[in-house]
Amino acid sequence: MKRARAYRIVVGGLIITLLAWSVSTAQTFSQYPGFSEYFAANPPREILPTAQEQALLRRYQPRIYLPAQHPGLISFYDDYIAQGKLKGPDGKTISSNVTPALLNAHKEGPRAVFEHRPNDRGQTPVVFGRVDYSDRILETSQRFTLLTYHAVFRVSGIVAGVAWWQALALSIAGNLEDWHQLDHYTAATLVLDEAQQPVMLMLQQHNYTRTYLYGEALSRPEDGRPLVDVAIRSNELYPHESGRVRRRAVSFLDPKSFRYMIGLGKKPFMTADDITHPQHEATYELRFLAPSDAFYTFKGTLSKRRWLSGRDGPPGSDYNTLPSLKPPHRQLVAGYWRTGHQGDMARLDEALATSDYIGGFVQRQMPIFRENVRRVMNGQVPGAFK
Repeated sequence: MKRARAYRIVVGGLIITLLAWSVSTAQTFSQYPGFSEYFAANPPREILPTAQEQALLRRYQPRIYLPAQHPGLISFYDDYIAQGKLKGPDGKTISSNVTPALLNAHKEGPRAVFEHRPNDRGQTPVVFGRVDYSDRILETSQRFTLLTYHAVFRVSGIVAGVAWWQALALSIAGNLEDWHQLDHYTAATLVLDEAQQPVMLMLQQHNYTRTYLYGEALSRPEDGRPLVDVAIRSNELYPHESGRVRRRAVSFLDPKSFRYMIGLGKKPFMTADDITHPQHEATYELRFLAPSDAFYTFKGTLSKRRWLSGRDGPPGSDYNTLPSLKPPHRQLVAGYWRTGHQGDMARLDEALATSDYIGGFVQRQMPIFRENVRRVMNGQVPGAFK
């Protein structure tokens, strides 16, 4: 009896911690201060990628590796939006026959909710490709091309590396395989120089991104196509490695979590690793949408709301990071840190002493990032990076 009571106390405490850990407001992340100003100044293109851009996207489309028994990629519109209903701000159903046109007609409403209701119909694996440009990655006006590929998954689960006691607490709160509906932040961005040669790869992992330079962290594939592993349950994206690999992960890069990820601090409570174990390469169709499409820009919630904060699904995929990091060069630098690197750790420690530790880190890391990008472009050998 005492042991059972102890379990209830522990689990109860973990649930309370979980509730606090996943606090969010009733608003979607699209309403976070700064997004409206950013997108007003940087409106998304309203046309599809050009024929030349589409050819470039096909040339470099990533090889995506899935773990065993993974349900696989889906088509956002054919397999997800076509199965469910759209609700308005008053909670009333607008339609149970949601088309791309209808979803786009309501993409500006932050209180619109799409509820997915899967049926038994088969699924079509689709990845969406888009092209963006930046002339601020280096101090010069050199123009870089960013090829971004969004894989789409019906549900997102809890990281596979959770301990038994974490799994016990989380399983009371929800399904570990289906923590929330829809994963479409899952994106890989390949950055090309003016010669259209790959320089770096940025991968979305949970609520942050990681940037890997070719020649430093990654070997450049012969055909240029990046190799990406999908994590068990969580669907997060990591550079390809054969076998079962534990990947250090956190939900958000708050100061304590950031210190842990870079190798400065202890593992935070209720943190667990992602696990990748690639078993087969996914086949998929590469499709294209205008960057203004609801897939990217929907301000409401693209999943059924669930009772626990943190289990609601996302808005459009453009709301993948803080507004201050939306400029591509800043997002690339924010994700450029190397676990155990003494210089990176020192710069993070300095940034954590400021009121804006993310902005402070970007400012301090920018010169190092730019110098190493130049080294990649100049063909420096491994070990020559700062």
